[in-house]
Amino acid sequence: MIHVIGASGFIGKAIWRAATCRDDIIFYTSKMDVVSSRSARYLTLADESSWSSLEVAKHDKIIFLSWRYLPNYNSTFHISINAIDSYRFFEHLLAKRISKLVVSGTCYEYGLQNGMLSEQDSTDPVNCYAVGKDSLRRMTQSLYQSNNVELAWLRLFFPYGEGQSPRSLLPSLDHAIDSNMEYFDTSQGDQIRDFIPVDEVANAFLKVADSELGQGIINVGSGKPVSVRDFLEQHIKRRNSGIRLRLGVYPRRFDEPLAFWADTHKLRRVV
Repeated sequence: MIHVIGASGFIGKAIWRAATCRDDIIFYTSKMDVVSSRSARYLTLADESSWSSLEVAKHDKIIFLSWRYLPNYNSTFHISINAIDSYRFFEHLLAKRISKLVVSGTCYEYGLQNGMLSEQDSTDPVNCYAVGKDSLRRMTQSLYQSNNVELAWLRLFFPYGEGQSPRSLLPSLDHAIDSNMEYFDTSQGDQIRDFIPVDEVANAFLKVADSELGQGIINVGSGKPVSVRDFLEQHIKRRNSGIRLRLGVYPRRFDEPLAFWADTHKLRRVV
């Protein structure tokens, strides 16, 4: 069996959609309304008593997506709460004799490095969210290697698609289009990013969980660099909209490099 922790988030919902024909996956969420409506089980890292709902047999696999309080990337709770609670849960999983843990990481672990980034590149995170993720990865690698349990750490670049937060880039643009606005305010738009449909991300999680090749750090991106401006203009064209971009309204983020994208050679060997 595969157990998906954090099923009510953006990636979790996509995995749920991708797994409709599978009967070997159990979903867990901290949102009780999802439990009642979609037959998921209740589990939250904040309440250790809820962990008893995780009925894991020997050699089962875990996909771990849970991470609270996003998108406040520069708040210290990513380190003091999220990373610590996740590590305690990973220690709990070891006693269950699982065979594999697949964790959602982030491309922000690479810090301010530009260009095509590979899994062999060093990490140097600059915001608290990425520090929390990278610290958790280091601790978990040490713990799981010493206990001979497989660990796959999926560094996600920029997923987009169904179920994304309405405050995200494309949903915000869609709202502006649907509201018949003349302009959409954005940054300069010259940043180079790696956008990937969330359904492809969901497929990557399932393939990595199923495959013996799915181990270690794996970049999950398209491998295709595109400017934010071009990405937005392509979406405007798909929507047949006449809205115009008003560039330079918002500053660039200090915790992102100007141009970076994923080396996906390792991902392609798995999926």
